[in-house]
Amino acid sequence: MDSRVKGNFMRSPTRKAKPGKSPRHATSTKSRRKVRKKRSMINQLGLVALIAFIFFTPDARQFVLAKWAEIEDYVMEGLAPHQVYPLEADYTVVRSIDLWNNGSGVGHLEESIPLPLDVTSNEGGAVALAYEDGTEVQKSNIQEVINIELRIDGEVISIPKDGVPTKQKSEAVVTAQGNEIWWPGQGDGSDKCKHGACVRVSIDVPSGTHETVDFAVTLKSKSYTWWHSTRVDGKIDGKSEGTSLARSGTFADIAERGMGSRSNTFASTLNWYDRGGTDGWAIDARSNTAPTVYQTAASIDASLPTNLKTNAYAFARATFDWLNEYVPYDTNAPNIARGGEQCLVAGMGDCDEQSNAFMSIMRHKGIPTWYVFGALTDSNFENWEGHAWAYILLPMSNEWCEQKGVVIETCFVEGAVDVVNRKWLVHTPTVYIDWIEKAPWTNVDGYYSGGSMQGNDFKRLRSFFTEGYEISGGTWNNKWIGEDLS
Repeated sequence: MDSRVKGNFMRSPTRKAKPGKSPRHATSTKSRRKVRKKRSMINQLGLVALIAFIFFTPDARQFVLAKWAEIEDYVMEGLAPHQVYPLEADYTVVRSIDLWNNGSGVGHLEESIPLPLDVTSNEGGAVALAYEDGTEVQKSNIQEVINIELRIDGEVISIPKDGVPTKQKSEAVVTAQGNEIWWPGQGDGSDKCKHGACVRVSIDVPSGTHETVDFAVTLKSKSYTWWHSTRVDGKIDGKSEGTSLARSGTFADIAERGMGSRSNTFASTLNWYDRGGTDGWAIDARSNTAPTVYQTAASIDASLPTNLKTNAYAFARATFDWLNEYVPYDTNAPNIARGGEQCLVAGMGDCDEQSNAFMSIMRHKGIPTWYVFGALTDSNFENWEGHAWAYILLPMSNEWCEQKGVVIETCFVEGAVDVVNRKWLVHTPTVYIDWIEKAPWTNVDGYYSGGSMQGNDFKRLRSFFTEGYEISGGTWNNKWIGEDLS
């Protein structure tokens, strides 16, 4: 008993232990002598290496240390956790709305369903890169919508891509049960789409019944990266034109990229998206109203070496890594998403909240970021959930642009940053994009408030599921490891 208490019994697996013996006693005396001899040789080699290192020239020491750092990085990347993603996928994702009327009267739902659009690798520019000699690198399609249909009352209604031509409520499709469907385009009226292109559904649900509305989108999606790094799988498009620590421009360069459009829209003020009342601003970097955001941004800035103080990429990546390390995912987040300040004070947050925190910190340095909404699934396309993340504009440096002969206005990337899923400047086919933010910020409020219900004990449940998928090109690993910014 004393032996167990003192830990004298071996606690390793016993697969190789001989019957009737503990692993500790399964090794012969001869074998133990060989082990001691090997350890002695290793210790001697280590001592020789240390002595040799001491007598190296400064240049030789620097070379050895650099090689050792490479080995450490290689080992760390090999051990890093990762998520497997397909390179390309074709699938149909269904947004399902289930309605239960357990009340005594008729329940009524007015629902606004976002119409997804084709998404390219650079939504804010005509091309990926334009060169001074007139040549161009074309944008890549990262999401291509093939077909859209709405299923209601046993009927299938085809919806035109982009919702064009529009169909006003006066022209609505009326089902056999008297429910209405139309796609009117964006506007301020109660029968319009508040945030962008959408499908409107007006449905009555009689007492004691259950109804389902399915919105099915068939699309093609591909992996794409805006990051130029050896950590990115070479099979993924975009790597060669991507940004990096070495290629990055400064905060001052941002206003020159894309004719300043993103900068003027998403970085000219320190606050964005007012939810009103006690909910306040979702994105806020003002020192008086968001002191935690302000202090966190200052701390991240202070952690960067002197030569990276103005490097836009370094600050954004350091923020991404900091949030991954110190702000865990909150599985019990409140129904109304906390703003960036509240997320940092709580020390945790869901996808909306961590995105608010990331974008708030970016506002501190004038880096443009904006919302993206949709849904996220696993690599087998089995489990879906609603999702929110951010897009960011990062400039390449003037020196890099001039050296490559790239037109300054086009010398930038617009990429996805998904903090909670540790996806840095990458799009994966497991993400379905149904809306990318357009200014003003009231559009975001319109997206969140996309429906209304009337009726006593009338319930609604939104969910997603997949109707078949096909993967092509194989898979790749997205590794979760911080970047060395020293």
